[in-house]
Amino acid sequence: MLTKRSTLGLNVIILIAQTPSHRTITADALASMTHVSLSYIEGILKDAREHGLIRATRGPGGGYQLSVPLNDLSVWDAALAFSSINATSHKGKSSSETCATNAIAEKACHLEKEFLQSYPLAQLVPKYIDLPASKPSKSLAMNFKPLPTRKMPAAPNSIFDLSNFLNLQAA
Repeated sequence: MLTKRSTLGLNVIILIAQTPSHRTITADALASMTHVSLSYIEGILKDAREHGLIRATRGPGGGYQLSVPLNDLSVWDAALAFSSINATSHKGKSSSETCATNAIAEKACHLEKEFLQSYPLAQLVPKYIDLPASKPSKSLAMNFKPLPTRKMPAAPNSIFDLSNFLNLQAA
């Protein structure tokens, strides 16, 4: 079953997928967008990195990007990275009600898995919307100050330009 952690993990993957491929998004920005603490988001991101869903870029302008093409991911693939799916075996004597409940729960988990495996993650991600908290990568844009406007010189540039300058002054 989808847990709160796997649902939050899916939201984080969707937010990362929404950023254009030439940009990264920081853990701090993800924490503020999801209204979750930074340390919890870092744990989610660690799980996603270990399962190969995202890659991290260190340093100024660094952040997170998807490492897998979005069309190759199903919702189940992404959710599996954030939840611990464990098959519990019920040994010993169990009542018929417990056995029936376990069978129903097992069938529900199986149906959920089949549905989520057939549902592509790309259908949940809107096409690149401009996120206010995402920053351009420093490797592509150095965030220089704008150049000052160029002013016309008050004197000739060279001795060869002196006659043109004097003609402009006379006009």
